[in-house]
Amino acid sequence: MDVGKSLRFIFEDQQWPTKILIGSLILLVSLPLTFVLVGFLGLAIVTGYSLDVLRNVRAGSTRPLPEWRDQWGEWLVEGLKLLLILFVWSLPLMILNVFTGIGDSMLNTSSGVVNLFGGMMVAVVSCLALLWGIVLALATPAIYLRMAETRELSSGFQFNAIYVWTRDRIGDVVIVALLSTLLSLALLLVGGVIGILLCGVGLALTLPAAVMLSTLVTVHLYAQIGPGKQRQPRTTVAKPAAPAAPTSPAASRPKETTMVVGPDGTIIVTPEADE
Repeated sequence: MDVGKSLRFIFEDQQWPTKILIGSLILLVSLPLTFVLVGFLGLAIVTGYSLDVLRNVRAGSTRPLPEWRDQWGEWLVEGLKLLLILFVWSLPLMILNVFTGIGDSMLNTSSGVVNLFGGMMVAVVSCLALLWGIVLALATPAIYLRMAETRELSSGFQFNAIYVWTRDRIGDVVIVALLSTLLSLALLLVGGVIGILLCGVGLALTLPAAVMLSTLVTVHLYAQIGPGKQRQPRTTVAKPAAPAAPTSPAASRPKETTMVVGPDGTIIVTPEADE
């Protein structure tokens, strides 16, 4: 896993300032408008752009960042598909959060029994939410890669295929999940600090830029998850046959015969004695 490459590849592109700036401006406009759903269009475009980056990395492109030109419609469609997939996968967390809110409200009552029940509900729901959060974090690389490869909405809901893919690459998946989380937090922290140093006004641009950079770094890490270890077929090596025992020249040479004519005119054939 080349973490340095995931950070360097952006800046190896000579046009990286323009490409990052365009993506940051899209996020700057989109993030405040997500509550009215219009902002999701911009998020979908950036998400679709990141899928294109992922495909380019998997294909071995030396400059994976695409130009912001004529693929906006394609990025929008693919991004909306991926956002819908992630939304469905996140539904259990949303439902659990509702029960957490119910448990919190029960803790504020004056009844001891209700408080106890509310506390138990919050504890159980929090554990379930943590477990599902881990499942979602581990499944996300497979979801991204399958969507990038097939471009089909159904690819994100083939749970058995996602499970098998993740299981076969669990070591790389865990490493990528941890690294992407840490790097994203670090980039957001740096962006926040720089924005504050710019009198706070810079936050309007540095935070979207940090989100854009963290998205690109994350998909590059996803693209580095290699194929699972294939089971090698067992091969048997035949033992060389034992060399045949050398035959002596005398054994291989046919024996000569001698013919003798007796006194009575009979012919006597006698083999030659072995040497």
